Amino acid sequence: MCRFIAYIGTPVLADDLLYKPKYSIITAQSMNAGEMSIAVNGDGFGVGWYMPEIDSEPCIFRSIKPSWSDQNLRNIAKKIYSPLIFAHIR
Repeated sequence: MCRFIAYIGTPVLADDLLYKPKYSIITAQSMNAGEMSIAVNGDGFGVGWYMPEIDSEPCIFRSIKPSWSDQNLRNIAKKIYSPLIFAHIR
């Protein structure tokens, strides 16, 4: 199942959207992978964010690896602070 999240508002850390909620898109996908008797398609993810004070183009980080096992995503989510963040997982 594909999941998508988009946030616009006061600046937040991506970690607060992607990892901290009990049923975030990443933790929910990870739980499903371990609990389901059918295969979960962990075919990648993407995260984008805007830093309007620097550039009008979005920053984008994407990978073909499952989001729940990508340490780079975990690390940068703690550093991305933006008023507009969007992400998808597959």
